[in-house]
Amino acid sequence: MPSESEIRKKAIGELTREKWLTWFPPKVKYKQADVFGIIDILAWKRRRQRNIQLTTVSNLSTRKKKIIDFLKKNKIGFPIELWAWHSREKRFKKEKIKIKIKEA
Repeated sequence: MPSESEIRKKAIGELTREKWLTWFPPKVKYKQADVFGIIDILAWKRRRQRNIQLTTVSNLSTRKKKIIDFLKKNKIGFPIELWAWHSREKRFKKEKIKIKIKEA
């Protein structure tokens, strides 16, 4: 099973090859390093932005639930991309998550 930093390097490499500018929060010992606890990498290209959560295929459903719960609880409708590393296939399985927010 690859480490979080190995998966991040693979994702950064893929995004860089596609000419995306990337940023991720620095690791701090004993502290959460995700943006809002659900975004591992922010990527920009021209006027487009991507919010990416990294995981492994085995943790895909857990991460998906965590993201959806966060978005619903905070009434946030921005899209999150869930990239799950598949070790056997040596590629990412990618899903987009966006929920509809009901206006009050």
